[in-house]
Amino acid sequence: MFSAIFQHHVGYLVACTLTALTLGGAAWALARRLGNTHGLWWSGLAFTVTGVLGVTFMGAGPASDVCVLNHQFAEPFHTTQGLWNLAMMVPVGTLALLAVRRPLPALVGVIALPLAIEFTQATVDGLGRVCDSSDAEMNIIGGLAGLAIAATVLTVRKSLLWQGGVKGALIASLALFLLGLGVARPMLAFTNVDGSGLSAADTDQKRAVEAAVREAFGDRYTIGQLYEQPCPDASCKDVIFHLHIREKGQSELFGNGSLSWPDKKHLNVLLEESDRPTGMGYPVKGAKAPTTAREAHEIAQAYARRQYPWARSATVQETDPVGEKASLGWMTNWRWTHNDVLMPRMLDVQIDRAGRVSHIDVTLGPTRADLPEVKLDARQAEEAVNKAVAAQLRANGSTDAEFQTKAVTVKADDLDGKWKPYWLVNVTSSHAGQTDDAQAPAPVETYRVNALTGQVYDAGRVPIKTS
Repeated sequence: MFSAIFQHHVGYLVACTLTALTLGGAAWALARRLGNTHGLWWSGLAFTVTGVLGVTFMGAGPASDVCVLNHQFAEPFHTTQGLWNLAMMVPVGTLALLAVRRPLPALVGVIALPLAIEFTQATVDGLGRVCDSSDAEMNIIGGLAGLAIAATVLTVRKSLLWQGGVKGALIASLALFLLGLGVARPMLAFTNVDGSGLSAADTDQKRAVEAAVREAFGDRYTIGQLYEQPCPDASCKDVIFHLHIREKGQSELFGNGSLSWPDKKHLNVLLEESDRPTGMGYPVKGAKAPTTAREAHEIAQAYARRQYPWARSATVQETDPVGEKASLGWMTNWRWTHNDVLMPRMLDVQIDRAGRVSHIDVTLGPTRADLPEVKLDARQAEEAVNKAVAAQLRANGSTDAEFQTKAVTVKADDLDGKWKPYWLVNVTSSHAGQTDDAQAPAPVETYRVNALTGQVYDAGRVPIKTS
């Protein structure tokens, strides 16, 4: 694991080690000059703190001004990253108390350092990484473990100054608390995690996102915050992430994306969504601002030929406007069909009014599949969904809600691990009782119906029981 993390940062780690040795030597020399007899411990403390800061900020980027508050306090104990965060602070806590010999000042230090690190990661561009309460939790526990080790040794040797530095430590604690409450807290937004929401992405997920983004856009973007998010009502996960442009002076621009996990088959990236394109969009070589669907189609084709050459074999290609009068550009779709069944593989590329790629949606999968013969027709699929939705509404106490169903096409899917044909049925909710915005489009959800058995799956791909 560690070789995978550090293999591309050898130069950085060498520089960090040299800096730590230099600061450690300087701390020893200063302690000796001041007549402090614990110069060796001060030297070790300076070295380890420098190492912790160096590893913590390695690979940092733009700040997000967001911190994740993880309410699952036991979760980081089950992750390699959490245990690593704990372990690297143990020597800091140990050496801090061996150096100062005063428990309360050392305690304030091992608590304040992780909190300061997380705050810096959230707010300082260039040092930005995921600000996560789990990291601070494990850092602090590691520091406390280190304090306990040193306190045991010093107590046995009767060289621990229990009452030393109490006043200064209390004043520092109060000052830090007031700074956190009055300065740090207003600068941050918080995302709460309860075990069903966001959690920090691991190393394998980060590498997968990097590979997918590199395939789609080369090295134009850097990856910012990454989180793991469970799919709604389904046994899958998505790795969600932010993208930042590498160009200087554009740090305020960012895009959002998601990669399905662990299959890594679905990548969705939204670089921008505005009728006034910014520099965040991905430029296609030789492309000019399109004025027609045909021109946008040619730009999308040029992009696909370069980034996804397998799209050439698509059996269906369509380009449609996005937004009123194509205010957001045009979307080109590549689809594959076999024996009149839509195959899983898909590619969607949106070109904005400036001629740049603003949105991509990539779904990997076969372009041909040997499937059993479809047994249900469109009408039977709609009837199955009508029955399933009615059962859902009754279970939720909504007996007067109105909806319409429309079978769209048959598509190959592997909901149960095997490729089978499924009807895609759109369920449109009625605007009954809503008068504020009569022009707003009715919400649509896509249900799936097993074209062999009639089993209905909701929009989250969860099977619906009708009896």
